[in-house]
Amino acid sequence: MRLAARLSGLTRVAIIATTLVFTALALVIGVDTGPEPVKLTIGEPAPQTFFATEVVEVADDAETARLKAEAAAAVADVYRTDTQATETVLASIAEFFGNVTDAAEPIVIDVEDPDSITPPSTEATTTTEASTVTSEGTTETTPDDETTTSATTTTTTLPPEPPPLDEQVARLEMLHPLLRDTTIEAMVDVVNGDFEAPVTGQLLPLVRQAALDTAEQYLLDGIRSTELEAVRSRVFTQPRPLVLLPDEMRTEVENAVADLVSVSLQANEFSDENATQIARLEAEGEVEQQFREYQTGEEIVRAGVRVDAVQLAAIEKLGLLDQIGGTVTPVRALALTAALLVVLAIIFLARVTTEYWRRPKMVGLFGLLIVLAAVASRVPALVAGDTVELGFLLPAALFGYLAANLFDPRIAVLMAVPMAAFTALATGDLALVVFAAGATLAPIPLVSSVASRAQLNLAVVWSAVAHVPLVAAIAWFFYGWDAIGLSMVWGFVSGVITGVVALGVMPILSVLFGLTTTQTLLDLTDRNHPALRRIEEMAPGSFNHSMLVGNLADRAARAVGANPLLARAMAYYHDLGKTVQPKYFVENQFGVTNPHDRLPPEESASIIRSHVSEGLRLAREYRIPPDVSQGILTHHGTSLMRFFSHKAEEAYGDRFNPADYRHRGRKPKTKEMVILMLADATEAGTRALVQHEDPTSESIRGLVEGIIAEKVEDGQLEESDVTFGELTRVKEAFVDALIGYYHTRIPYPGFPAARSAQPA
Repeated sequence: MRLAARLSGLTRVAIIATTLVFTALALVIGVDTGPEPVKLTIGEPAPQTFFATEVVEVADDAETARLKAEAAAAVADVYRTDTQATETVLASIAEFFGNVTDAAEPIVIDVEDPDSITPPSTEATTTTEASTVTSEGTTETTPDDETTTSATTTTTTLPPEPPPLDEQVARLEMLHPLLRDTTIEAMVDVVNGDFEAPVTGQLLPLVRQAALDTAEQYLLDGIRSTELEAVRSRVFTQPRPLVLLPDEMRTEVENAVADLVSVSLQANEFSDENATQIARLEAEGEVEQQFREYQTGEEIVRAGVRVDAVQLAAIEKLGLLDQIGGTVTPVRALALTAALLVVLAIIFLARVTTEYWRRPKMVGLFGLLIVLAAVASRVPALVAGDTVELGFLLPAALFGYLAANLFDPRIAVLMAVPMAAFTALATGDLALVVFAAGATLAPIPLVSSVASRAQLNLAVVWSAVAHVPLVAAIAWFFYGWDAIGLSMVWGFVSGVITGVVALGVMPILSVLFGLTTTQTLLDLTDRNHPALRRIEEMAPGSFNHSMLVGNLADRAARAVGANPLLARAMAYYHDLGKTVQPKYFVENQFGVTNPHDRLPPEESASIIRSHVSEGLRLAREYRIPPDVSQGILTHHGTSLMRFFSHKAEEAYGDRFNPADYRHRGRKPKTKEMVILMLADATEAGTRALVQHEDPTSESIRGLVEGIIAEKVEDGQLEESDVTFGELTRVKEAFVDALIGYYHTRIPYPGFPAARSAQPA
């Protein structure tokens, strides 16, 4: 491991050195190297001592800026209270107590009393009425025009009985999976009056008010996001005393209230950056401009001392600045500037985008883009000549396309800096410098979130169109009105050419450096891909399952800001290994018996587990990128195979080891991996649900919540960066999609009856 890290470090150093050399060469080759005069500049030693010839006062911007910075730093952060968060917390607590009350609502049972049946009357009447006493205590009268016998049926209502305690607990655990079991049991005991006390009927309102008061007190004090965990801990360590409760139940209820409040609390104070910035700007505005004054004959700067901005301004104001003879080689300054720009870009890569810095091939790709940007900056000098409008053929947009697709928008934005700087060094034309920066940025928002090949092609068109107003404004400002028309034409041509070149170059670079780009993902999600056709032909049930999982993953990824195209591609291939032995997986067993019925549970578990390793093997065979094949490895994580685990436990008793019935994959780390794991389990669970009952929105929601809670409790998401808020959005995306997939349809004449209508 240490040797590999050392080799990786040496590789990065070699890449950086190579990038520095080739970038400098790209900028200096062919540059005129005549001597230039050297002027007194800020930060350089003064060639002689300068004295003030008269009184002069110069604005000291550096001192003013320092004082303003101190004033701004002294302003404390401003926080605002989110009343909606407070209301949400209190509503959540109130909802829990409402659910507790509903769970204990008595059940009314009506039975027919045979002794109350009145024998039929011997008298016949012209019009008779049948009177029935309903369970609600009302009497319904039904007239009959024919001569009938009057009869009265009496229904006896038994005393209402609450549901069994275990049913109440189970219902509350389903509605509130984050609460402890002891919390729910304690609240059920309270509402059912299990403890003998004179005020038993008032216990639940008392506990409810105590919980609301506790939460409201913490919320009134304000909870910041950084303090949330500490506040929740304090709720447990300092529970609110409930002195009016009986001694035998006080501790349990106090702990239950603490658990309920802790789970419900959320931050309600957030940093108000705008207000803070306004306060700091006001503090800066109160600082007056600082000045430095030199009296007649006073020394401004001594020879050999570095000149600051105030001293240079005083010297220029007094007209004391004389040009100092001497020559320098511009090529050296040019090469040094280029090297410094490269170093700054590399530092950004290392400190801000560490995920790329740890991969030498990505550092190499970044270095290649830097060198190509230096080469591209020389294009205006080669093609423009005396026609300044031709300078807008500068292919700066190419690096926005490449960086956004091969890296991410952060690196793409970064590329605008060296591209503009190299253009300034190569051309000295400020108009082209502005164009280089703008053209590099233009395609980034267009290609960063494309989900289809049509969108990618359309992004090229829109990027070229965006060049037109950008070039028009720049040409008008720097070159004048007459240069606008031709500049717009060449700017549009530059946008089209760079887009087409980018579409051709990206696949080559992605193959050379083993990257997963948008184009790669679009190819992988094409239904004609050989691996997808293999799944469709050899395991059609798994193929349909993968398509649905892909739709769920795409929708959830959009809900939490993940990469929907990557999530969909991972979902399409996650069960690729099932094509090796498809009949051992239930979705492919249409019309055949289940072969697992004849196998011992450990052998069945081994076969089920093998579809992960077989999937990785096939992924390598079909050249599926690692970013996508990671979905094969992580979509089950280390989850328990419950069916075979239960079967083995019944068969082997004490010799049963649950670890033998867990998958051997890896736990998901990224949002896309987490979404795939949850989408896979949710789709399979919903499919099983609809096979046994007609689905409802409530049953689907309960199933999704249960599956997500199970994965959380099993520790499958502990290595990921997914938050509970994101899990909630994923859950809602799944529920909405599944309700759409499995919605109820009307029965058609001649079709088999619905399951709910069939006899038991």
